[in-house]
Amino acid sequence: MYTIENPYKPFPNFVLRTPIFDFNIYRELTKDDILTTGKLKEIYNNILIKDACFLASPTLYFELEKWLGGSLEPKKERKIQYSFLKYLTRMTTRCTPFGLFAGCSLGEISDSTIIENNLPHLNIRHTRLDMNYLVSLSQDLSDKNKIRWELLYFPNSSIYSSGTQLRYIEYYYIDSKRHHHIVEVDNSEYLQEVLIMAKSGAYLNDLIEILVKREIPYLESKNFIIELLDCQVLVSELEPSVSGPEFMTQIIDVLGKLESSIEEVEFLKTIEYKLELIDKQIGNNPEKYLKLSEYLSNFHTTFELKYLFQTDLELKPLKNTISKNIVDSVKRGMILLNQMTPSVEESNLSKFKDAFFERYGEREMPLSKVLDIETGLGYLQEQSRGDVNPLVDDISLPTKQDAYNTLKVYHNNILKILERKLIEADKKGLNKIILTELEFEDFPSHWEDLPDTMSSMIQIINDEGSEKIKFSGISGSSAANLIGRFCHGDFKLLYYTKSIVEYEEQMNSDKILAEIIHLPEARVGNILMRPSFRKYEIPFLAKSNAPVENQIPLSDLFISVRNQRIVLRSKTIGREVIPHLTNAHNFTSNAIPIYQFLCDMQTQNLRNGIYFNFGFLDDNRTFLPRVEFENLILHEAKWKIQNNNIKEIYEDIYDINALKEKVKILKKKYRLPQYVLLKDGDNELLVNLENTTSVQMLLDTVKNRREFILTEFLFGQDGIVKSANGYYTHQILLSFYNANKLKN
Repeated sequence: MYTIENPYKPFPNFVLRTPIFDFNIYRELTKDDILTTGKLKEIYNNILIKDACFLASPTLYFELEKWLGGSLEPKKERKIQYSFLKYLTRMTTRCTPFGLFAGCSLGEISDSTIIENNLPHLNIRHTRLDMNYLVSLSQDLSDKNKIRWELLYFPNSSIYSSGTQLRYIEYYYIDSKRHHHIVEVDNSEYLQEVLIMAKSGAYLNDLIEILVKREIPYLESKNFIIELLDCQVLVSELEPSVSGPEFMTQIIDVLGKLESSIEEVEFLKTIEYKLELIDKQIGNNPEKYLKLSEYLSNFHTTFELKYLFQTDLELKPLKNTISKNIVDSVKRGMILLNQMTPSVEESNLSKFKDAFFERYGEREMPLSKVLDIETGLGYLQEQSRGDVNPLVDDISLPTKQDAYNTLKVYHNNILKILERKLIEADKKGLNKIILTELEFEDFPSHWEDLPDTMSSMIQIINDEGSEKIKFSGISGSSAANLIGRFCHGDFKLLYYTKSIVEYEEQMNSDKILAEIIHLPEARVGNILMRPSFRKYEIPFLAKSNAPVENQIPLSDLFISVRNQRIVLRSKTIGREVIPHLTNAHNFTSNAIPIYQFLCDMQTQNLRNGIYFNFGFLDDNRTFLPRVEFENLILHEAKWKIQNNNIKEIYEDIYDINALKEKVKILKKKYRLPQYVLLKDGDNELLVNLENTTSVQMLLDTVKNRREFILTEFLFGQDGIVKSANGYYTHQILLSFYNANKLKN
């Protein structure tokens, strides 16, 4: 038994995620050799499935309607059937919340595991307008002449001074994609007065009046202020927001205070009412959406139907508890994976820290100036830096290469154990390898370089009569990240998420944990939108709903390096600031450097998680066996298949009997089970290799790739999430906090 103590304790709740339909539907659907067109059409006529398909893709829905009426040519019909089968597969097997395909619900850790899902139509849905439309709507409203004169205006949240100039980031849209560029303007005393007055919000007439009092003619003053609007030095209170109440509610609240927008408020409230009617049932005729889109077209904001509606599904299980024993097993797995996960390698942040110290030493500098690529260092750009500092020349310090070599040896020793296991499995023809704690007893166990709270996605599997837990790691800068965006429609989730944030704030009571408020793209707002979780916010090209005194603009942030740490400090409040992004946005994808810097600061000097990884051992292998530790599955069996090696299968893709025989040969050659998952990054698609229609769907999907990856599907004949109709696949989001940090 492990003598190492795991300081992480579970929160009392967990989040259950399941598809809307049970797995029995998929098994029944694909039990025969062929899935006939007639059977697919029969299923498609289910009004709930039509509803889900429309919300996922109106374009596909219209094609499916043509297919149902028999008006598609054979080649197009096959394509549509494969697309529909993918959707059906997702609705019965994939747990990632998406429209009406899958949802989530809060459960409780208890003495026993009992989860019973409700019937699909008894769950709850929450529909709103897509952020893509709402952002366009807010811009159109703020451009209306009668409205703009009643709105409050604020300084652009990216403004900072650079010598005698002011710099800020301006954005514009091309084909619905947001583009950013830096603009420079003269920092005149008139502009300074305007910005100071606008700090707490100001009307255009009041801003004009400032200049008129300085004996600038009214028309000239007016033109100057309008120009500040047009070039985004000033932004209105209708600026897009990704925190607080839903953005539609925010727009209505702003317009509701204006005398000139009675008509617009009535229009938007009617839309809200129509959406509420749609949400009264799961399984709407798509005509309802089309009628609502017609009503929306009466307003001048343009839209694409595919980017108009967003729906979340709240599961309403009859029972929803898991056993403490499950948690105990995961905690033991965490100890092993902690030993197997090396320390942080050189990161973007550590490179930046070295470059900062080389140029500025221990000075504290304005963050905006430091991140300016012309006047400072920038971020994510190549920074020249040396290892020699004349101030510390006489001190013997470990070099970066020493640290790297130590890390490399550590990681290689882990991989040597795994390689030995793989060689043994190859020799014996094993499809799984077993790890023991004894094999890793000499590896250190550090917990201080992990986030305060983290989450793990697990699955509880019935494996040939034994209960096993799929657990491959635990990660995240916060345990709240994966659930934040679902809190608007589910108050239980909201309170749970706030409790996680409260724990984090208790662990960092001497610091400010500030929420990053930024909208990189309009549509990304669907993922970013969440309630206000933290007292303080850092607005950056998006509106903060926190009180002005709790907003920390970039211009208020100062940066220094102390004891090998980058320290951000609010000049106004006088305390260290740790930025947080409490959602699941992939902030490394085409991010503005300032935004990525703030997000990277969440896990400074920390591993962002612990996990199982084969490393380079995965590179040239066609098969990796399952990896188990005690009752935990750390890694599913995995097959890497080169398309060049299965050319003969494609030759008979539409010859059912020949295809069936060749798949049998393929299964035998690679030792493939009946059910496998096609892996595409985070996306998974279940394939039944004993159903030729499912195989055709797979081949059609991967035909243009050099290789594709399959993994074993862990769910079998029975499962823990049951319903009146059968059992469900599932994911369980378990979250933990570091109890030692809470005590300290």
